Amino acid sequence: MEQVQLGASGLSVTRFVAGAAIAPVTVATGVDLLNEAWEAGVRALDVRDATAEADTAAATWLAERQPEGALVIAGVGAAAGPARESDLSPQRLEHDLAAAIRRLGRVDLAWLRGADDETPLEASLTPLADAVERGALLGWGAAGVDVRQLEALLVAAERAGLPGPRFVRNRMNALELRDERDLLPLATGEGLGVLAHAPFAGGRLTGRHVEAEVAAEEAAAAGEPRGDDADPALPRLLVLRDLARERDVSVEGLALAWLAGHPAVTAPIVAPRAAAEWDAMHEAVGIDLAADERERLDDLLGARS
Repeated sequence: MEQVQLGASGLSVTRFVAGAAIAPVTVATGVDLLNEAWEAGVRALDVRDATAEADTAAATWLAERQPEGALVIAGVGAAAGPARESDLSPQRLEHDLAAAIRRLGRVDLAWLRGADDETPLEASLTPLADAVERGALLGWGAAGVDVRQLEALLVAAERAGLPGPRFVRNRMNALELRDERDLLPLATGEGLGVLAHAPFAGGRLTGRHVEAEVAAEEAAAAGEPRGDDADPALPRLLVLRDLARERDVSVEGLALAWLAGHPAVTAPIVAPRAAAEWDAMHEAVGIDLAADERERLDDLLGARS
């Protein structure tokens, strides 16, 4: 699989990153999914549950497979609740880094879970800088941040003379494009890689969801009561479905190909729950959107609005 540069970091990742499955997917199924990703040429692994004490698919797969050339990317910092988005205190980050390295064998890149308004930024960045200096990390990134939070991290790192972020890991797909106007230009302008997770919008960017919405709308038009609200993005989903039909590909494959070809996206993170869901990645690898097709899709999806 093609390797792409992770911004200006000097590091590279494969065109797609495998997201390690978490519960309720079983460890055995998760290991099988990672084996399939590896056989498909994926050489980057994103781990959300790196500090878990119980057995996980990522930890088991890394221990059993001992994959040479794999880039291990893991989340650190704890979700703290609505009053405090995340705990990114030095003590928490030191604990999480040590736990993740112990559980996974190594961590190449760590990403911070959101932002922490109660911890000074320099205090959060210091344990990351220490880990980079001693060779325990190649670098770090920010996840789930908005443009204001990313800018604050960049400024704090520069002011303190500490290593800044090398990538951002944010939710992005053909239906969720809130980062396009502000955050993505800042990230790419600063030479950061962009890893896009939730490429299928929680199942909304799937053929099954589109057809279920169409059936529900038709039933409602015939006078049958609808038990839930209609998906407000249905007009855009139909655009995607119709183009997928023209190309004789799935909605999932086309949505993933669109995201992988986005000029600001380094690589999408694909985290399937079943082996069949890898089909979209295999399909997307073979989809080459022509310039006019991409422009048409961008316009119809509202990606440049």
